[in-house]
Amino acid sequence: MKRNPYLEDRDKKNSASANLPARLNILLGISLTLMIALIIQLAFLTIKQGAYYQAEVNRSDQTIEKGNVPRGMFFDSSGQVIVGNKAQAAITFTRSTSANPISMRKTAIQLAKFVTIDTKRLSERAKTDFYLADDKNSTNITNQIIKKYQKGKNTLTADQINKYMVSYVQDNHLADNVDPNAAMIFQRMSGAYTLSTTFIKESDVSNTELAEVGERLSDFPGIKLGTSWTRQYPQGEEFKALVGTVTNEATGLPDNRLHTLLAQGYSQNEPVGNSSLEMAYESILKGSASQTIVTTSGDGKIKSSQIKYDGQAGDNLKLTINAKFQNEVQKILEDNLPGGDVEGAYATVINPFTGGIYAMAGVSRDSTTGQKTANPLGNMNQGIVMGSVVKPAVLATAFQKGVITPQNTVLTDQAIKIAGTPDITSYWNKSGAPTPIDAGTALERSSNTYFVQLGMKIGGQTYSPGSPLAIQADAFQTLRNGFAQFGLGTKTGIDIGGETAGYRGPTTGEARGKYLYESFGQYDSYTTLQLARYVSTIANGGYLVAPHIVGSVQQSIPNSDNQRTVWTAKPNIQGQVNLTPDEWHVIKEGMNRVANGSDSWNTGGANMHKLEPHVYAKTGTAETKTNGHDTYTESMVAYVPGQPFAVAMAIPGMNSYLDGTNGKISAKIIDAYWQYVANKPK
Repeated sequence: MKRNPYLEDRDKKNSASANLPARLNILLGISLTLMIALIIQLAFLTIKQGAYYQAEVNRSDQTIEKGNVPRGMFFDSSGQVIVGNKAQAAITFTRSTSANPISMRKTAIQLAKFVTIDTKRLSERAKTDFYLADDKNSTNITNQIIKKYQKGKNTLTADQINKYMVSYVQDNHLADNVDPNAAMIFQRMSGAYTLSTTFIKESDVSNTELAEVGERLSDFPGIKLGTSWTRQYPQGEEFKALVGTVTNEATGLPDNRLHTLLAQGYSQNEPVGNSSLEMAYESILKGSASQTIVTTSGDGKIKSSQIKYDGQAGDNLKLTINAKFQNEVQKILEDNLPGGDVEGAYATVINPFTGGIYAMAGVSRDSTTGQKTANPLGNMNQGIVMGSVVKPAVLATAFQKGVITPQNTVLTDQAIKIAGTPDITSYWNKSGAPTPIDAGTALERSSNTYFVQLGMKIGGQTYSPGSPLAIQADAFQTLRNGFAQFGLGTKTGIDIGGETAGYRGPTTGEARGKYLYESFGQYDSYTTLQLARYVSTIANGGYLVAPHIVGSVQQSIPNSDNQRTVWTAKPNIQGQVNLTPDEWHVIKEGMNRVANGSDSWNTGGANMHKLEPHVYAKTGTAETKTNGHDTYTESMVAYVPGQPFAVAMAIPGMNSYLDGTNGKISAKIIDAYWQYVANKPK
């Protein structure tokens, strides 16, 4: 029988054909291999690393939450509190890791039903963001933006969409009718960094608000009842003008420092020093925030919190200011300030050996209404043409340039007639009759023409009636350098920002003739604080000492009423005036004669003459213009030899002069010093 291959091989072929084709067999083999590898890997992960991955599943995020602490306080030199802190109830918000605009908007809307806050600083952008934080509003506008602007394959970025959305809302005024109270709460919540705490309302929280919010804290994620501190001034509100101010939740961070402060970790509503010492010493006064370790689960909910650091209140500043004396000097200025066109009065009392300031008082006056405002910082930011108080510095420069000597200081007081310039005479010698006088008499009488001639000699020219001005090209700079060695025309370096160096007028062209007026203090302007450093340089024998108002930094000791001193100010010597003892004697004896002399043209006045112990002084008068009227500045510098005391004062805008106002005010200040700061030497 013929062989039938099909029938004979059927079972074999059927058996082989029961399997998949060869290529599928290969794939099946690979799959089986991968499955085995997966099983092995799973076993490895479960058995060998199971604990690790179980921990990863249960892992929680730990973040440091920062809290608020009281600012450092200010004490005067006697230890009296000038600026303290008053605790008050506050409502705070801590931004969790899961907080987003949508959730914060919901909280703000609910909280706004029970808390009312100041909405003056509510921005249009914040209203827009509040509107867009509604998911429905955001979705609808996003769809419209994409439909309008997204063409073809060009996909809009998230930033582009956001920009278009903001413009859409503002262009169509969609946010105009949002609840401003809720929007302002939302704005403050949005200003907080993750797990940082900011104030929703830090002052004037009513008992009703506290009760309503306290009962519903579980309904307001991140909202807590806390404590804030507001500044108080036990020695008087006037000290606010001296030490500066602090922002609050209503004012927020200053616009001109906003980005810098945000970069330093401040929240937008966080209090920060805004002027004067509060701003200059912000890093010291703000303290160290408390730290709490907050553990959150994967969904952002807080699982636990543990205090890591209780925080440290800001360090305290002990000033060189004597509070009672400061208040008294301020009162003396205000009570004795003339009327008319007078724009203010300023006085600085200083220790010439250390630079510590005992008092820096000032008052600004509106000459139209007569209203007075405390302005102690006017001592350092108001440039004033001071007049003859600079004459000792001119005399010192003349000695240094060798144009006169202590043994021969005689010049002739006479009318100065320089071609092309008005005649110059001394007030006591209006006729200009030639009168020989020495340096001491020139200071006592405050001879203008004596110092004009000295100035010309310093500039390389000896006066000859009717001759043109022929001073050297660098004469102005030479004379100004002589002033600068006493600190006149340069910033003092005081530890408060905002100081001015005064004004230096032009020196070329028609202004060249102003050199004659520069030589007796009638051209450049200086601050009262510069005058204080200047007279201190004379009082201490030639050392230019930087003034300061912070004497030390003190740190509170935890659980104690005591403090420890962590820093103490030391005298900062900025330069030295080199004169011989004989040259110093001429200058100081001239100032002694101003305050105590008996010359018929003595400028010190009866108020200075009666002082005990005797003071050395120099008066000043400068012709000025105020409100279109001819006015005068009266000034005075004085010190007590051998005592840590020097004073400088100035009154710009007076309608008359030589009435003794500068002497009267200075004498009252000196008497107050012995009453409040130091005992009179016996």
